Amino acid sequence: MKKGLTITYDEYMLKFKGLIKSLGLNNSVQREYVLKILFDCDNHLSAEDIAKKVKDVHNINIGIATVYRILALLEELNIIKGISIDGFESKVYELNLTSHHDHMVCVECGKIVEFYDAEVEKIQELVAIENGFKLQSHNMMLYGICKDCQEHE
Repeated sequence: MKKGLTITYDEYMLKFKGLIKSLGLNNSVQREYVLKILFDCDNHLSAEDIAKKVKDVHNINIGIATVYRILALLEELNIIKGISIDGFESKVYELNLTSHHDHMVCVECGKIVEFYDAEVEKIQELVAIENGFKLQSHNMMLYGICKDCQEHE
């Protein structure tokens, strides 16, 4: 099972199909393939990465426009999170099934590392309060050079 998840893919798909049906939408094999790729992957993927993986894993061609439509729907339904990263032309995506975390991005190779720090979270809450904000959500991105890229300098 994917790191940090407490639900199997089959359980997840049952819930997803129920949600799609409750919205009056028809399920599609393309949606299922996109979700399967995201469910099985520990990396953050672009739409192009997803289309390529669907072709490689499921042996079907899926148009990039179809992938973007699926991702837009899944993001609207809060099933996935799209993350905009400085220096990347398009968003990268991850399932919205794990607890809150922030990201560190290597500006050399593009590696993305997820992290959680309770003290950082507390400081962010305090900063929001000190500035008269009631924090609803946030997405912290730290940019730097990963250990592997530092070793190649």
